[in-house]
Amino acid sequence: MPPRNRKTTPAEQSDSTAAEATAETVQETGAADTAAPPAPENKAAPVADVETKVPDVAPLEPPAAPLEPAPDLDTLSTAQQLLPAKLDGRIVDDATGEIPTDPDGVFLTVGTYGERAQCTVRLVEHTGIGTYNTPITRLLVAAGVELKRSQADRIVARLREQLDPAAAAE
Repeated sequence: MPPRNRKTTPAEQSDSTAAEATAETVQETGAADTAAPPAPENKAAPVADVETKVPDVAPLEPPAAPLEPAPDLDTLSTAQQLLPAKLDGRIVDDATGEIPTDPDGVFLTVGTYGERAQCTVRLVEHTGIGTYNTPITRLLVAAGVELKRSQADRIVARLREQLDPAAAAE
């Protein structure tokens, strides 16, 4: 039930009480045919009796429409698909906890011209952040995510570095 917008005045309360009392006496005495029917109530109250709600502050103006529509975001550069600038931690497969043995099999080429790559495993990176190099594990790429080919190549290159012990010693 919506909230009431106005208060009932004492005069309206007494009118409705009197009309109810008259209807009850007519029913009790059985003189419904001889008695005049009660006058219909005026639903609209006089203007002076109505209490209106006045807001304390003026409503805010609606925001102006932008002059130019927002550009469509590149579907391959969402916040979940951006890679950190430095891939210096240990990248592992989250399911096994080991470095993938076949770096080329981690990504499948997708798209008409091979401009995208889809990750087949969930890759996490064990790295350190902050002044004291606090160790953390962060999600690098989720399984099934499509990346730009350049981002996938960066990850594959880092996986190859991790697998080659001679490159890691240099």
